[in-house]
Amino acid sequence: MSYRKIQAALDARLKAYQSEDVAFPAQPYYPAHGKAYLEVKFLPAPAEGIFLGSGAVELHTGVYRITVHDADMIAAQSRIDALRTHFNKGRVLTFESVDVHLDGAAVGANEGDLKKIVLPLLISWRSYF
Repeated sequence: MSYRKIQAALDARLKAYQSEDVAFPAQPYYPAHGKAYLEVKFLPAPAEGIFLGSGAVELHTGVYRITVHDADMIAAQSRIDALRTHFNKGRVLTFESVDVHLDGAAVGANEGDLKKIVLPLLISWRSYF
């Protein structure tokens, strides 16, 4: 089991959103000037032992951060709402026999400036392996 499989499950779900303007980690992406796009980051947290023993299952959690870059606040917020619906709480994603449970999503503060909106959507996930 691995974080690679968890990230693959989350990335596959985002690809199902059918947006061509996504900047995935370690893949070249060059957005056109002024064009809206999504930026993705996979941020795992430290694992927690939930049972005793050397081969016991651990709880792995983290955040899948999708940042919406746009010039318009209303368009950015609409996209955030659509993404929250797409990554709804309670959904279970599976990739190569690894289950990833989605625990909800929260919107962060605007990190942009007067010319650009940068809204992060923080999707909480957990998996056991």
